[in-house]
Amino acid sequence: MAAVQPSAELFATKGLLPENLPPVFTTRNLWAHLAPIGGAYGVVAKVVGEAATYNASKRGGQRRIFGVPHPAFIRDAGLFYEKHWPSLLPQVEASSGSVSKPIFQIAGNRHVRITPHSELPRIRLRAFSRFKYCLITDVARFFPSIYTHSFPWAINGKREAKTDSSPQSSAVFGNRLDFILRNSQSRQTVGIAVGPDTSKVASELLMAAVDRAFVRRSGRARPTYVRHVDDYWIAGNTYEECEKHLQNLRASLREFELDINEGKTKIVSMREVFADDWPFEFDKEIIASLEPGSNPNEALGVLTSMIERATTTNDDGLIRHAIRVIDERRLWSRDWDLLQHFLAQCAVQFPHTTDYVARVVAWRHRIYPKQVDVGLWNEVATLTVTQNASLGRDSEAIWALWLIKELGAKVPRTTSDLMLSNSGSLVLAWLAHMHAKRMTTDRRLWSKLREVVADNPLAGSAWPLSLELIHLEKGDAAWIDGSLPLAMRILHEQKASIIEWSARPRVFDEPDDDDDMPDFAIEDYGADYGGSEADEDEEDLPERPDFDDLF
Repeated sequence: MAAVQPSAELFATKGLLPENLPPVFTTRNLWAHLAPIGGAYGVVAKVVGEAATYNASKRGGQRRIFGVPHPAFIRDAGLFYEKHWPSLLPQVEASSGSVSKPIFQIAGNRHVRITPHSELPRIRLRAFSRFKYCLITDVARFFPSIYTHSFPWAINGKREAKTDSSPQSSAVFGNRLDFILRNSQSRQTVGIAVGPDTSKVASELLMAAVDRAFVRRSGRARPTYVRHVDDYWIAGNTYEECEKHLQNLRASLREFELDINEGKTKIVSMREVFADDWPFEFDKEIIASLEPGSNPNEALGVLTSMIERATTTNDDGLIRHAIRVIDERRLWSRDWDLLQHFLAQCAVQFPHTTDYVARVVAWRHRIYPKQVDVGLWNEVATLTVTQNASLGRDSEAIWALWLIKELGAKVPRTTSDLMLSNSGSLVLAWLAHMHAKRMTTDRRLWSKLREVVADNPLAGSAWPLSLELIHLEKGDAAWIDGSLPLAMRILHEQKASIIEWSARPRVFDEPDDDDDMPDFAIEDYGADYGGSEADEDEEDLPERPDFDDLF
């Protein structure tokens, strides 16, 4: 079967938004509006944008800031990959140790897939079984620190790029990618957006060039290494050999204006690389305590112990994993009353579980509405939105806001005011739809939402909000400047939308659910940027094993 090639259409319709958003967010209809632009690049000098930001939770109380550029920039980056992939592919394939080479797919939730984290332990074991030591490191603040001019350096050569910097250059064609990425972020040269599939491809192109430099500097002593995005594991037979690898890698990164993350750099015995201390002993206890015929008091003890462990170790990934185990084993029914209060405590104590909790409660409410304590969940969801909106935590706020919609409740004015002050434009775009459905109490919300849209309303950081306001016919006609290039204004002119109000939880759309009653609440979704229990830049934390391997 021939490999799937990169597609500008699929980058725009499958690879734009953060991977873990409520099911009402979709970009599948955008290409119908973008297609009339044709096959030429639409990003010119006058097309300048700024990515919308989305502040998402990570394991252990950490945060990740996703960026969502205007689709015009994603389209152009996709066109670049379409046009030049025959030249780019050999550069990517030449990186012998990379396990994050992009695989383009037509089916599935995303256009670009890379090796999942669950496969890394086996890959490292196969690669390193004959070695004694391992250098573990990554790139400091990788995506935020990328120098956009380094893309033509990586693709066409540094000397060539410094000689010819024209975005129209046919010889140094990497200049076009540099130009697109710079214009997508107010012409700034430092950093690229975390999240879009176009960024995954760009980052791999850059790191493949770092790999080439690293191998070149190593000379005859060709290194054995595994790289996943910007995480490196480099094998050695002696401690001194690993130190030499570190020296060569640091110099290679600096060729492209990158640097080692000193805080996460260490040389360890290979035993530590293969060890996995994920506390999955709870898995068997959870299953045994919730299966039919078990002692009802047993489950409470297991759940309490798990919460205590997660609290003392500051590891909310354990709770998130437990929710997934219960869901995969279809164990919600036997003691739902206990479990829904456990879930409420999860939402209150462990913000990183909010999306899982919202999925489970919404699913249960659709199937067994009388079993769900709506009063409890309205209170928990509103409290979650209020507390997290005040802190600018978008992922918790947006999932709790979606749960409020699923329960049929309303958002108080004090809560919506907090979102207006602190939340990103994806959250506010969803709030606008809730207001249109009369699920908010603030009568002045339309005017307040319009005030949030500042300079560059079509492609600035509030573009998702301005797009939805115009779609709902509550925007400002002055936002659409007819003198701007078509790529900048076409989505707003045609009243496009990235929100589908009637979308059901995704498990209801699984192809094998003919009876429209799915047995589980949490769908499979991509997690390349931190949605999984073990985030890709937290190699010091244990990786979650495949569930089926545990039994």
